[in-house]
Amino acid sequence: MGTVARLALIIGAAALFAGCGGSQAPIASPQGGSDIPTATAYREVPHRSWITPGSSGEDLLYVSNGNGIVNIYNYSTQELIGELIDFTKPEGECTDRKGDVYITDYSTGNIDEYAHGATTAMRVIKESPYNPDACAIDPKSGDLAVANYSDGGSYTQGSLAIYAHAKGKPKYYTSKALYQVNGVAYDAHSDLLVTGFYLYSGYYVETSFAYLVAKSKSLQEITLPPPYSSDGWGSVAGVVWDGKYFGVASYDYLYQYSINIKAELVGTVELDGAKIAPAFYDRNPKKQAMQAASTAYEHNAAYLYQYPAGGEPYATITHGIDDPLGVAISLAK
Repeated sequence: MGTVARLALIIGAAALFAGCGGSQAPIASPQGGSDIPTATAYREVPHRSWITPGSSGEDLLYVSNGNGIVNIYNYSTQELIGELIDFTKPEGECTDRKGDVYITDYSTGNIDEYAHGATTAMRVIKESPYNPDACAIDPKSGDLAVANYSDGGSYTQGSLAIYAHAKGKPKYYTSKALYQVNGVAYDAHSDLLVTGFYLYSGYYVETSFAYLVAKSKSLQEITLPPPYSSDGWGSVAGVVWDGKYFGVASYDYLYQYSINIKAELVGTVELDGAKIAPAFYDRNPKKQAMQAASTAYEHNAAYLYQYPAGGEPYATITHGIDDPLGVAISLAK
């Protein structure tokens, strides 16, 4: 999920994001949480991971940062209540039905699994020599899907890794359409949408998509009609499942697709200021998610939105955030 930031460095595209919408000032939460103070320019790395005692009974928001720290916030109040420090470049995050949080560390090639509210990883999955960028958990089987960049070179092939029940050795999938893989999302039927891109002479060339039907043995290329240009997709930050549709995150928008025999664009949600594929807060799985969380690396902020209404965030978190690259929500049991 840190793909957009990394691509901006590669192709000098950071200027494209300058002036994008989104409130930079903290906005009070409708749940009654107070405004969050602005982060200082320099923050000393804590000596060890920590979390406020008693926080395991709260719904938690995890935000991975470019400075190597994963922040933990009380989702309802947006208060910073913990930090995980055992990372080099944490990026994508995902959660399972138990509330365990999986965090991909791009630089080390590891995926660390933390129990809800824990400060020590219960397991470390070694995906090296690949560089894991994003992940997703199948809500039915518990399978773990990992989007991998190549093993250290810009011109070598990335992959999709599937860990059955999030255990054991993975099965790897590749596709000519996905030179580097940067996004994965499961729907309610265990079908998987995958996105990736090509680089040519150090420049971003093309975003492509593939589909892995449940129990299928191979990826199949799939065309998602671009919503804003006949020339193809621009920068894509990742893909998500919002409880009803697949969503493609691009700039400040989430484009909703229904995928059956072919993909159909069914809606657009503006998440003003967001630059990372969102996570959804949903305590009623029978309905579409009612809130979403995302981040904006150029504003050093995390945003909470009403969903699928979208628009301006109802809450902005800046305290403790430094070049945010990924986000996940873990529900208390």
